[in-house]
Amino acid sequence: MDFLDPKKQRAHMIRLIVGYVLIGTAVLIATAILLYRANGFGLGKDGEVVQNGLVFVSSQPNNADIFINSTRYKDTTGSRLQLPEADYKLAIKKDGYREWQRAITVEGGSVSRYDYPLLIPNELTPAQVKNYTASPNFATQSPDRRWMLISQPGNMLGFDVYDTRDAEQVSVNTRSISLPSNVVTSVTEDQTWKLTEWSTDNRHVILEHTYSGGTEYILVDHEEPERSLNLTKTLGLSVGEVLTLRDKKFDKYYIFNPEAKTVASATVADTTNHTQVLAGVVSFKSYGQDILLYATEAGATPGTVMTMLRDGDVTYKIREVGVGAPYLLDLARYDGDWYVAVGASAENKAYVFKNPQEVRKAGQAKNLVPARVLRVTAPNYLAFSSNTRFVMIENATSFAVYDAETDKAYTYATSLPLDPGVAHANWMDGHRITYVSGEKSVIFDYDNINFQTLVATNPAYQPFFDRDYRNLYTLAPPVAGTGQSPLTSTPLLIEKDR
Repeated sequence: MDFLDPKKQRAHMIRLIVGYVLIGTAVLIATAILLYRANGFGLGKDGEVVQNGLVFVSSQPNNADIFINSTRYKDTTGSRLQLPEADYKLAIKKDGYREWQRAITVEGGSVSRYDYPLLIPNELTPAQVKNYTASPNFATQSPDRRWMLISQPGNMLGFDVYDTRDAEQVSVNTRSISLPSNVVTSVTEDQTWKLTEWSTDNRHVILEHTYSGGTEYILVDHEEPERSLNLTKTLGLSVGEVLTLRDKKFDKYYIFNPEAKTVASATVADTTNHTQVLAGVVSFKSYGQDILLYATEAGATPGTVMTMLRDGDVTYKIREVGVGAPYLLDLARYDGDWYVAVGASAENKAYVFKNPQEVRKAGQAKNLVPARVLRVTAPNYLAFSSNTRFVMIENATSFAVYDAETDKAYTYATSLPLDPGVAHANWMDGHRITYVSGEKSVIFDYDNINFQTLVATNPAYQPFFDRDYRNLYTLAPPVAGTGQSPLTSTPLLIEKDR
């Protein structure tokens, strides 16, 4: 029998060992190839080993043509591109739309995402939603961009509420609401509405009502207007006190007294109990339930104020900044990290810190080292983008923007001036900035690329977009001779893509 023959047993064993070695070698080679492929390695056209990077490209509308260095790529947007590490010119084109482009750098083994390109139609055609007999006193939009609230000319208690979910039914779905007459102290000719803050429920908004006798805060409930409140009376606010939402909840508030330099908390459920949470404060910004970023004179050297971050019961020093309002304070979370931005207009710059709480807890530094210093002459505005990836400081056409994802900063001046009456530019979304120039809306990417002029817009109002950025809503400049102010809707998709 073969299994009893020693020679045949040895031969069989040798064959098994060789087989196992070959299989193991094949597995190792396959694993190495997969690892190299996962890290972007491949063969170039000349047979040399190159390291590729992955680039994901999407757009609105989708299925647009992708061009790499002016050569059309095999796939359309919504695709994954594998490119050797190098610098490229990326362009996105589609019939009926303006071209979108930018220079990109692909690093071997990296993953880059360009999922925000918005292609603007070559021809923009506004359609009238409603023709106001005069310019409305006030207009605003909810955080989720579903609701537009526009005051009715000649009726300070009346507002029109527009639902933008269905562009073709916006005018049909309009509701007219009226605030109870006892909510406001006085209804006179010389008065204005000003936005303070929306609640994240997208139903309640705090408006500052200015009239001949002073100012007051009104909580507007656009779903049940009869439940609107005069917060100045309800909470017993003193003259000059400033009201903001706590945790973006419509029934919780912070009350800032600039004269006493105090911050207190209050609720609608307990209107008489104001609990002081900070003292010696000259400016502050809140986040969530119990995080406060503030500037104080306490502990600061002469000519400066100290910026502090209070997180629950623990307070951390951030940095001294120069004395001079407006103070620039904001904070946000991006990709699991905290970003804190502080500065002062008089200092011509703002500092951006990454996870300052963790650095302070670890005792790693006496003075925090900023992730970036943004410089603009006399900046009057600081804000994070809607996706919190970017933070911007600005004064007129001068901008400085920090990108938390790439740890890069951009400083530039735009070519078109802000119209008189436009206080500052605003973030349009997570990647784009917008303002009004020459009575037209303009938009551009965070680094001043893809600058686009859109449609006629009254400088007194910001342009509004629906939830998917498929339509643009603007109050047009007053019509000469009549003073009429049309509310218009402009599709941002050509007809075949709607």
